Amino acid sequence: MKKYIIPALAILALLVSCTKKFDEMNTDPTAVTDAMVQPHFIFGRYLYHGMCNDHQRNFNLNDDMYAHYFSEGLGWTDYWHYNEGWGNIYWRDFYTDRQREFLLLDDLFGEDPEYNGMKAANDIYNVILWLRVIDRYGDAPYKNANGEYAGRGNKMPYNSIKEIYPDLVARLQKDVTLLNNPGTKTYYDYDYLYANDWAKWKKLANTLIMRLAMRMSNTPEAATLKEAFAAAVSGAMSDPSDYARISCDTSVWGDYYDRTFYDWANTFTSSDFMKMMNGNNPGYATGVVDPRRAFWFSQGYKVKKVKDPETGKEKEEKYQDESCWDGFPNGNYAVDTRADVKTAHGGAASFAGLNVDDANGFFYFSFHSKANQNLSWCLASYSETCFLKAEAVLRGWISGNAEDFYKEGIRASMDEVAFMIKKSGGDKTISDAEKNAYIAALPAFGTGETALRNVIIQKWIAIFPNSAEAWCDQRRTGYPDYKSGVFTYPTIHPSSLVTSGNIVQRIPYPDNEYNTNIDMMPAKYQSGDRDQQSNLYWALGGEGKTQSKDQTPNNL
Repeated sequence: MKKYIIPALAILALLVSCTKKFDEMNTDPTAVTDAMVQPHFIFGRYLYHGMCNDHQRNFNLNDDMYAHYFSEGLGWTDYWHYNEGWGNIYWRDFYTDRQREFLLLDDLFGEDPEYNGMKAANDIYNVILWLRVIDRYGDAPYKNANGEYAGRGNKMPYNSIKEIYPDLVARLQKDVTLLNNPGTKTYYDYDYLYANDWAKWKKLANTLIMRLAMRMSNTPEAATLKEAFAAAVSGAMSDPSDYARISCDTSVWGDYYDRTFYDWANTFTSSDFMKMMNGNNPGYATGVVDPRRAFWFSQGYKVKKVKDPETGKEKEEKYQDESCWDGFPNGNYAVDTRADVKTAHGGAASFAGLNVDDANGFFYFSFHSKANQNLSWCLASYSETCFLKAEAVLRGWISGNAEDFYKEGIRASMDEVAFMIKKSGGDKTISDAEKNAYIAALPAFGTGETALRNVIIQKWIAIFPNSAEAWCDQRRTGYPDYKSGVFTYPTIHPSSLVTSGNIVQRIPYPDNEYNTNIDMMPAKYQSGDRDQQSNLYWALGGEGKTQSKDQTPNNL
């Protein structure tokens, strides 16, 4: 039987009642055995904190800005100003907490088939978290020559992305096999993702296989990974209810959009994304309002001075016009020139905010209850699966009609919005007529690179607010592109680690790695380089290259 010495983070070993006697005289009274550990509690913590820990500094001030879903408008990271105190947090939390939780659970389950479902879910989520590491930083300590994963030793070698990705795919394939016979054990009420619905966990694993294989589409590994993609298609997400999301508990303190957007006014809607919602984005104008706009966002308001007819005195009066659906520009906001912008509920009052006000809002929440609310971390969806299929057809990986998959992805995204609304007690949906009118107004689908651009831009919209995935797509394909104006290029901060004209590609390794593990790091960084503009292995143009705001993407 394994024994675990209680670590500083005692929450990792939640205990049942104390035993009254010991069978062996040499039993360590400070040890925690398998029978004493409650895996459902650990898994609940693992799931929730994998997303919520320091969300603002981990994701909002990085991925959200780089994906142009949000802007923060205060001269921080949407100016591509790197802050070490923010950039290192996810790395630290993953290696010190999340990876230990994963390993503890994996050891507890062992090879007992009764735990197959629990074991597979633990591993699938671990793959998601690994992607958050290597897709942000690049090569990372993954496993040693003995096949032991990071977390079992103090110093681990850095593995390359081209080594890690195929291993993650192989793990997911094994998880799919385990889920064919999930066993009888469950996480009780602590599976916040799918409530022990192993069929949905299996769909998630297959969708992730598709995601990982497609991420490597511009690399030599694509030749073999496309086979894994094709094999996963039939078992992937197939319905809006397959939405992988973890609900945010706003009854406790956190720093998700409830705080960053409404309490602190540190986050605002992005001008680029809102122009897409309004149908007037200069790089992709449709002339029609996206029917998802009213579910995702709420209209801001302006204030004007009017004369009170009764008193004759001036008073302030709120009003709305179409400009109140605009967002903040990414990286070009100067506080001292926007004195007319008032901070109020909804952040910047004259700009669109998140729809949190009623049960028909995608981000609806209550500060005092976690019941009947929509505020959640979105990890994967059926709509993403549809767009992956569309791209796979364009690349010749699978057969089918790319445009049909593309249109189904758009409809699926709108159905996913309705699915979320229904969960919170809302009753509004997007009608087939509205879906069809929106699709009819889109640019011609086209062929080749034109078609791929359309697929990725619509995917960017559909998977909102999954910024981690949207940022990856932008770096991998170059879409949404800066050259056409879909994305506006920011005013680069003087201390940015990106040369003006280039695009941010990664988050630098934490200072602690340079101080304690530099001999294990990739050779490029052993000189102390904090580079933030060199491509990751799977990015458009290849590893180590840079991407310009003026380049024309060429994937196919």
